[in-house]
Amino acid sequence: MKVDPAPHSQRLTLDSLSLPQFAGREVTRPFVVALEGANGAGKSTLCHRLANSLGAHACLGTAAAWLSEPFKIRMIRDAEWFTSAMFFLSGCLEQMRDLRGCPQRLVIMDRSLWSTLAVHAAEAPERLEILLAMLRPVAPHIQVPDLTLVLDASFETCQSRIARKSGVARRLDELTANVAFHAREQQFYHWLARQRSEVQFLDANPVGPEAIAEAAAALIAEIAGARGQTSSPPGLGEPAASGAT
Repeated sequence: MKVDPAPHSQRLTLDSLSLPQFAGREVTRPFVVALEGANGAGKSTLCHRLANSLGAHACLGTAAAWLSEPFKIRMIRDAEWFTSAMFFLSGCLEQMRDLRGCPQRLVIMDRSLWSTLAVHAAEAPERLEILLAMLRPVAPHIQVPDLTLVLDASFETCQSRIARKSGVARRLDELTANVAFHAREQQFYHWLARQRSEVQFLDANPVGPEAIAEAAAALIAEIAGARGQTSSPPGLGEPAASGAT
């Protein structure tokens, strides 16, 4: 029998993989819009702008207890890759559970479980294969965002925005700030969009944050309406409630 000399990492491609079947939407929780994309694409800025304009709750994709600065540094920079992946995935799943008690009907989430999968897929497809195999038995119990907006920004755009950051945020973003990683991460999101119809792309290259927020709000309204939401989230056809987060 002829043996393929190529290592597994060279033979495996994203298109040979598939997502597991995740749980159906829990009607008792808010409509969750996740913002995804490379570091520097503008997720945090957009998250807060949308929350303010739509009267929505803004949150990170990982529960707050997971995000103390020492933990972030250790798990992003120092931990074994599988330890880091499991740590952040567990935080993402706990965040979705916490949202069951959120009084607002619309949540704008800065990253989600897709970000963890994107980072490891960009490092090596076999990492994604391992993580998908790990998730598959429990996927029927895992809630995922109702809509995912991927901010599609060039490497140069992301670099210019990372350069405006400071401290730990900038140092952690710079760990993966190279052209090849950026391209592989984008490939993951296009693969994800082929797997999940609720994943949509939003051009986030040099235009003002106001224009990006307007385009995102319009897309949220269009898709939520097309999906037949029985009650529109705030800002999608009705005035936003006062006291927005």
